Amino acid sequence: MSDDAALIEPRRIPGDPRIDHPILLVLFEPYLELLRKILKLKKSAWKHLRFPSISYCTTEFEGKPLSIFGTPLGSPQAALVLERLIAMGAKKVVAFGCCGSLQSTLKTGDLVIPTHALSEEGTSVHYPLPNGLDAKADERLIQSLIKGCQERNLPWISGKVWTTDAIFRETREKVSRYGKMDILAVEMEMSALFTVAVYRKISLGGLMVVSDELATSKWKTGFFNPLFWLASRKAAEAAVAACLGI
Repeated sequence: MSDDAALIEPRRIPGDPRIDHPILLVLFEPYLELLRKILKLKKSAWKHLRFPSISYCTTEFEGKPLSIFGTPLGSPQAALVLERLIAMGAKKVVAFGCCGSLQSTLKTGDLVIPTHALSEEGTSVHYPLPNGLDAKADERLIQSLIKGCQERNLPWISGKVWTTDAIFRETREKVSRYGKMDILAVEMEMSALFTVAVYRKISLGGLMVVSDELATSKWKTGFFNPLFWLASRKAAEAAVAACLGI
């Protein structure tokens, strides 16, 4: 064993499901209830993973298997959940969440498909990638998500996002600087998820709904805006379709 080999490797433990189909990884807890309604899932269909303690459900939609897993907020937790899913057999994962816009043209309810992420979180550094490999979304999943949006006439934009650990340290200077770098939005998981996925050699993509706007240097929340929830429902349908199409 080399000196940089991990002492603890992720593994499937008794009681874990076996996964041989796509996963929808939900980054925003209220979206679990949204998906329950869209897919007409009974509350009894949901189970709990022992470690970490999260909700999940395996179902069939349009004759194809699909598992939905929640994850706590933030990169360390999301990376932990992804590692556990990979140990259970997951090979294809679509992350579904929300983000804060850094561009004045991106409004509440708009959809973002992240392709890369600027990392300001502390998880990715622990997953050194071989030379020549970038932490980025899987191209096939990007195209599947684009197709899911197009089939529902949903406008979308793809590009780079900024991943932070510190929700209360999204400063005016950073918002302005990263906005000028054409970074679309800020969120809290994607760079870690991309890095773990590339490190473990699985496919991962993401779809995010703009929940708040930061480009004017003032916080404009959209969490209570009906447009956000209408867009979230349509985006959830697109994310499910993308999972079934891969």
